[in-house]
Amino acid sequence: MLGLPSTTEVDRVLPKRAFYEHLQLDPATRRLFVDDIESITLRNSIKPSTTGIPAGDVVQEVLVLEVALKGATVPKAALAAIARSNPHRLLFACTRDGKACLAVLLGNLVVGQWQDADKLALGLDPTGMDQTWDRMASQVAYGDEGRAGETVEERHATDEKIDRLKEQLAKVEARHRKEKQFARRNRLFDEANELREEMRRLMEGGAK
Repeated sequence: MLGLPSTTEVDRVLPKRAFYEHLQLDPATRRLFVDDIESITLRNSIKPSTTGIPAGDVVQEVLVLEVALKGATVPKAALAAIARSNPHRLLFACTRDGKACLAVLLGNLVVGQWQDADKLALGLDPTGMDQTWDRMASQVAYGDEGRAGETVEERHATDEKIDRLKEQLAKVEARHRKEKQFARRNRLFDEANELREEMRRLMEGGAK
């Protein structure tokens, strides 16, 4: 699966009940396991003993779980709950009718585009397991193989900060357009410039 080495294959079905009976879940998330997920299968275990890739300082193993879905909706809350409960990094391959989309937890669950399942492939990094996880997760979240000097988690956290700043800037600019009082307009103008500068700093820092 995903063009990964045959030595990593496990292909062991994991009972859904084991997840929703033992995890601390709210009722809505619990229903996702029943209503949206057909089955969960551990497809691959990527670790030093199955790949020859050295253990990382942070990541020792990446597990690939195939989640066969009953419909086209990805149960994000259920997958996030699984990932948060596991000490290893997880990569989800959601499948339905010959199509698949990949998902990884990076603060929140990031889901890629649906594609033909047999065309999906992920590359590993022989340097180490930390680098392998970065490459795999970056391929899912960004469609690339990662960025030097920045982990995929750091990159995603920066993107989330930029998104929050954009939302805040839009609100400040709207207030500035409506404000009639001169001093308040100036303060809002300065606040908007500060937000733009913070966004610029974050974007230039991430581009290095």
